[in-house]
Amino acid sequence: MAEQPHLLSATDALYLLQNGLLTAEAYATALLAHIQTSEPTIKAWAHLNPDLVLTQARRLDQLPFSQRGPLYGLPIGIKDIIHTK
Repeated sequence: MAEQPHLLSATDALYLLQNGLLTAEAYATALLAHIQTSEPTIKAWAHLNPDLVLTQARRLDQLPFSQRGPLYGLPIGIKDIIHTK
């Protein structure tokens, strides 16, 4: 497993996730820890629910490999300043 998962590219993270070398929960935990450290300065998140993130990651980790999609375990943040209907 990567020592600093928050520094992985999406491609590298997906490789590790899809090959069972990194769990979605471990990846989410590392990303949340990095966000917690940097968020007071960056202020990038209008809404972030760490408990929900970890719950969903644990659910993903329960899926058999055959049911995991191509973006399995890769978190995606949605920008909130884009006008949507």
